[in-house]
Amino acid sequence: MKPSYQIFGSKNSEDLDVCFFVDSLNDTKKNHEVVKMYTAQTIFNTTKPVNANLAIVKNGIVVQNFKGSADELNNALFTTYDLHEQVYQNHIQRTVPRILESRIVRCARTLVGHFTRTDLRIQAKAALRADVNMQIELLDTIELKNYTDFGKNGSVIEVYKTFAFQLGMTIALFADVELYTKEAIIKTFPELEHYLLRKEADSEALQKHLELFIMMVKNRKKS
Repeated sequence: MKPSYQIFGSKNSEDLDVCFFVDSLNDTKKNHEVVKMYTAQTIFNTTKPVNANLAIVKNGIVVQNFKGSADELNNALFTTYDLHEQVYQNHIQRTVPRILESRIVRCARTLVGHFTRTDLRIQAKAALRADVNMQIELLDTIELKNYTDFGKNGSVIEVYKTFAFQLGMTIALFADVELYTKEAIIKTFPELEHYLLRKEADSEALQKHLELFIMMVKNRKKS
């Protein structure tokens, strides 16, 4: 029996973010197999690549999920439900408090992970094996303008788009502002628009947001 699901995220995303609702989760390899199976079995009527997740919902909230943090997925599913044509009713009944530390970790790991195919690959892989503090220290040494080839991690335009999304979401959450779509991030941080819309742009504005993120994390650690 195929599970129910919801589409979520930005309305005009180039891929289709989908969350399948399941009764249990397995190890990472098995979860990937389940995602692949459910995606293949489901007709979405789109040519967009499908980016699928798995979640367990109890009492109207996500209590466990495959990729990412449960609080972020829960609130994204709830707040972006009406942006998409849905087959099933909204499984999420309410938002939950966000965990800033989880967002910081996700952002830092995502950014550092994109340097594993550059001349920083040794440092990046070491930082990924360590904690968020080492990842922040590595990011603090990086001038984005010096990196124009991210190898298999994607083109500069794709990498910048990911960086802008991660940084926008995370910086906003420091002020208890939750952003879950490109449109919402652009409204709050208009200087990130070119990156989020995959337009050619230099790294200047993105560098400023990277430095702001690093400063905010370090100041939070001090306090």
